[in-house]
Amino acid sequence: MPSRLCLNSVHNTRGIINQSDATSNKSGRWETSSCAMESLYDIDLISRTVPVVLDNPQSWYAIVSRSTKLGEEGDVAHAQGVSRQELKENTLYSKAFLINRTASPLAWFMECKDRTKRSSVMLPYNFLPSMPARKLRDAANKIKVILGDYDAIHVRRGDLLKNRKDRFGVERSLHPHLDRDTHPENIKRRIAKWIPRGRTLFIASNERTPGFFSPLSDRYKLAYSSNFSSILEPVIDNNYQLFMVERLIMQGARKFVKTMKEFDNDLSLCDDPKKNTKVWEEAVYTDG
Repeated sequence: MPSRLCLNSVHNTRGIINQSDATSNKSGRWETSSCAMESLYDIDLISRTVPVVLDNPQSWYAIVSRSTKLGEEGDVAHAQGVSRQELKENTLYSKAFLINRTASPLAWFMECKDRTKRSSVMLPYNFLPSMPARKLRDAANKIKVILGDYDAIHVRRGDLLKNRKDRFGVERSLHPHLDRDTHPENIKRRIAKWIPRGRTLFIASNERTPGFFSPLSDRYKLAYSSNFSSILEPVIDNNYQLFMVERLIMQGARKFVKTMKEFDNDLSLCDDPKKNTKVWEEAVYTDG
């Protein structure tokens, strides 16, 4: 695996925890260049299933040193464009101490999660999401204890609400019903059949409008990451880590409603396909 992960500054403002206005100054942002992979994932935990070597000099030095001592049996094989079947049957690879598939930048990721060929995935679809660093798992567990028996919704808005006008001035969107379906009143109607009145509802969202979800408070006891800043601020250095914690919290809910379906049995707020169809349709803002 890569030893560091590049961070997108667009998703890296502190406001998501402390509900402050997103600013471009240094105090309003975390470090925006990169973070250590070990700050996101528990490498030792992953290695119990599949041994992990990070592509930093120290890790590679240890591998090469061991490979040299082992002789021919310990060679490092570099595989590019090699099928899994050949990796198993060709002794050049099957007897190698280490197979380097990082010739493809996405190899480490696609081994765990291949959206186009799920039948060929070697590890479960939810493998990486279940492997956060220990400090992130501990933070999520503390929050889950405080929440008790709860439900959760994930409301993805900001980055997907991108419209453009066609030559006739009509606004079009890749997710034409998303804005309508993720407004509080529509959320309330949608989830009523799954989540009874009075339940504690944890909301994870990239919506930045203050008080946006307040209309839901007449039916549910609302909770956000910002309610647990004393737990999160000491361990969170970027929003990638924050979402990993939120994902663990959502997975622990009695009922979890996603923004859009990933699998047939998922509960969702919007029926638009999650996969980008690249078809710009007229945006719908009313129930009509």
